[in-house]
Amino acid sequence: MKLTMKFLMKKTLIFFALSMLTACAGNPSVSTENDANSTATDQTRMVGELISIDGNEMVIQQSDGKEVLLNTSESTIFWEGIDWLAEMPAEPGDQITALGKWSKDQTTFEVESYYVNLQEIQGIVFYVSGETEAFRLDQPDQDYLILPMLKRTQLLTETPEDFRSYKYYDLMPNFGEKLTVVGRSIDDPFVIAVKMTRMD
Repeated sequence: MKLTMKFLMKKTLIFFALSMLTACAGNPSVSTENDANSTATDQTRMVGELISIDGNEMVIQQSDGKEVLLNTSESTIFWEGIDWLAEMPAEPGDQITALGKWSKDQTTFEVESYYVNLQEIQGIVFYVSGETEAFRLDQPDQDYLILPMLKRTQLLTETPEDFRSYKYYDLMPNFGEKLTVVGRSIDDPFVIAVKMTRMD
């Protein structure tokens, strides 16, 4: 009786395994297709060099050489809606950072918001120039000269309700101060500071 039970169990397991293999073989593309769709759906940030611009469409080239079609609309927000940055629109050769989602057919990236030549820099101030009214942060492999803009750059703290958060007027950061800077690069090595946040 024991041999019979073992024999039946073995036959059952073999049948179950064969059934699973047959099901997978009958639909081999399901796993790969789902993974591909999942990757495309999760993509919310697109970065690349602007190759061309035509109305609401932009073509960017990513670092791997792949070209991506970006589609903007009236609801697309450029540089967080900051007026003075809107006066400097994107041009071929600029670096585009776009946030959004893929179209249903996965051929176009629908842009909800985007930035041009975005730089996000964090470090300690080690150089301040009174002559050019610029400063540098000690971030490795970067030698940007950061330019605060009169009545344009926002000077903030980690907590916006802090009384030290206000519009920049005539204050340069102090030597040794730790900052996070969100800016737009212009002619090398200059970066216009859009937001400066005190980390201390």
